[in-house]
Amino acid sequence: MSKHKNKKSKDELNKANALVNRYLCNFIANKFLQTFHDQDGNVISQNKYASSCGLSSSTLSKLKSSEGYDIPMATIYNICRQERYSLKSLFEEFEKNYGVNIPL
Repeated sequence: MSKHKNKKSKDELNKANALVNRYLCNFIANKFLQTFHDQDGNVISQNKYASSCGLSSSTLSKLKSSEGYDIPMATIYNICRQERYSLKSLFEEFEKNYGVNIPL
């Protein structure tokens, strides 16, 4: 395989990964981060929610931005733990909404 073809494939993969990250961030933000609640259902501030997740408020702000970011699995896990929502359910719902192949 030529060096040029490898570069193109890597660029395409990077674009696809960025798109998946953006969709995943947007999905999580729409599902959990419109209004912040504690585990008793009370409305709380973004700072308090972030603290209860073990995250920074700036991480939640990046997640809520329309561009999203390269979200670590630990961040997804911490939000799901706070929301008492399984990773399996989250990814099944994400896959149902976006499919298994997100086109560029």
